[in-house]
Amino acid sequence: MTQEHVVEPRDNLNAQVLDMHRGLTALIDKLGELDVVGQRVEACTDPELKLVLSSQRDMARKQFAMLLEWARRRDSKLDKELRDALFKAGPIAAQYRYGEDVE
Repeated sequence: MTQEHVVEPRDNLNAQVLDMHRGLTALIDKLGELDVVGQRVEACTDPELKLVLSSQRDMARKQFAMLLEWARRRDSKLDKELRDALFKAGPIAAQYRYGEDVE
């Protein structure tokens, strides 16, 4: 996904929607980077390169967290879902009631 990939004409979108698109696009990109660099760290056999790649992966984690927090602060419904879902004990799916109407 790129910054230019919007499904509606830009003239129909306000600045807040476009900024959210930018933030979510960056979040998606950072998640992809975490996947790729994580694989590289796992496969790497050179200890020094592994250390450098691990540092890159750790920075991507921090940037992902910052982007997620940015989006959470600007989307009250996302904020609610994250507060309901994160940092809970027990099976993940058990906290959801599937088949019920969701607002």
